[in-house]
Amino acid sequence: MSRTPLDFVQRGRFRVGVVTLEIADPANAGRGLPTDIWYPARELANGAVGSPADHPFGRPHRADSDAPPREGHFPLVVFSHGNSGLRRQSTFLTTHLASLGLVVAAPDHSGNTFFEMGRIEDEDERRRAHFEARRNRPRDLETAAATVVARDPRWPEADATRIGILGHSYGGWAALKMPARDARVRAVCGLAPASEAFVGRRAFEPDELPFAPNIPTLLVAGADDVLVDLEASVRPLYQRLRSPRALIAIDRCDHFHFCDGVELLHSLHERNPREKQTRATRPYADQLPEARIHRILCGLVGQFFVDALECGRDPCQALSPRTLSGLDSVLRRLENTAEGAAA
Repeated sequence: MSRTPLDFVQRGRFRVGVVTLEIADPANAGRGLPTDIWYPARELANGAVGSPADHPFGRPHRADSDAPPREGHFPLVVFSHGNSGLRRQSTFLTTHLASLGLVVAAPDHSGNTFFEMGRIEDEDERRRAHFEARRNRPRDLETAAATVVARDPRWPEADATRIGILGHSYGGWAALKMPARDARVRAVCGLAPASEAFVGRRAFEPDELPFAPNIPTLLVAGADDVLVDLEASVRPLYQRLRSPRALIAIDRCDHFHFCDGVELLHSLHERNPREKQTRATRPYADQLPEARIHRILCGLVGQFFVDALECGRDPCQALSPRTLSGLDSVLRRLENTAEGAAA
């Protein structure tokens, strides 16, 4: 029976474990990639699974460190954080996907993380870090995927033939680079994905978009995002994709609604507007509260990857106006062409 995003808003049946390891960048000696791997965990006879995982912002992190993995063969999703982000920036979503039966890996894009970028005061150095990240990010995702699909007793076996890529902002751009680099990628989801407006000229090579046929793509954008604009950045990117594809706009949603600690990050953003913002940031009180936006995203992204990677069907077919309104009234599916409307 076909399911809708509303069927995925609740936590899945699996307890979630997380293991952290340092992966070496194969192309840059001395550059390490701290990486988290979330996975379905098994409970011991006494009900214990491990020690609670921490969070860089002191937020709830619904996973247990080094919990014993369940037996089984699970699809893999690799997550790419945003510019000046962290691998644990969206644990509400990475742990949710693991609870649904997916292995989820997220590397820190070293040199482009929250703490590293926060120490940069010189604009030339900031620009250098930006273009270093442009070179490194897709390779980081390849490296993380290769590490996880290699057999390791610390996490369940990940299926190398069922790989999805998920990214936020700069990470959304990196996610969209991956199908051309790895033919095993079967689904891509970009949350407020950046493109030329942020990444720079020739953000994509001519052979990178559109993807090969039958790779479903979900783009999710905040209608009030002042950093990655829906009309100027996301919709033109969507036009370069082929079906199956879907573009979902979320009203009263800004750039940091895709992260943990929405109110904290949004308040910092509101007090420190970016130099090239074309409009003011709306107060958090006028935006969706954290619990509501997280419920929406768990439903949308959970359904997308489970349908694409576990069920092998087109996940975009479930995103009709009726099913979206059943999930939340702030959701709109946008189309650009007759081909897209038929998707």
